[in-house]
Amino acid sequence: MGRVDKGVKCSVAGCNSEAVRSVAFKKAGEAGLRLSGEARRAYLCEAHYKEFKKARRNVDRIERMRWKP
Repeated sequence: MGRVDKGVKCSVAGCNSEAVRSVAFKKAGEAGLRLSGEARRAYLCEAHYKEFKKARRNVDRIERMRWKP
């Protein structure tokens, strides 16, 4: 049972919604989300996770293109 299942709140400053996902704190910050505190993981509600996915879409695609076996 993880922290999300236990009912942790969203890590974005000013948001008090229940978190549905956790992502790396560094990646969430790079995506442009205003996070409160400093931790290893960032917990995001459904709305902020959607913003995170949109912001990271192009970065992840470029990283996959750059990878060579």
